[in-house]
Amino acid sequence: MVQSKLLKADLHGAVVTVTKSKCPSYVGITGIILQEFKHVFKIITKDNKLKVVPKINNVFSLETDGFISYIYGSKFQLRASERSAKKFKLKGTIDL
Repeated sequence: MVQSKLLKADLHGAVVTVTKSKCPSYVGITGIILQEFKHVFKIITKDNKLKVVPKINNVFSLETDGFISYIYGSKFQLRASERSAKKFKLKGTIDL
């Protein structure tokens, strides 16, 4: 129930952390999503720096009400407006 709502949610302003990545320099980036594009997130960190993080090959964690959700960026490659109208099918996850 929560995950289906999270898939259709607009993530602008959400605090996210990169938990897994094929590129080790992205792991640990935490900040607020400033802009969301089809293939990248623009995240502003606590150091007031803008980081452009690709969605593909990254896993993001998002905390809502003490519940941590993981977002697989490879499965999340749509704009927020396109994602709200799409019907998602349940598929297995891919390990990085």
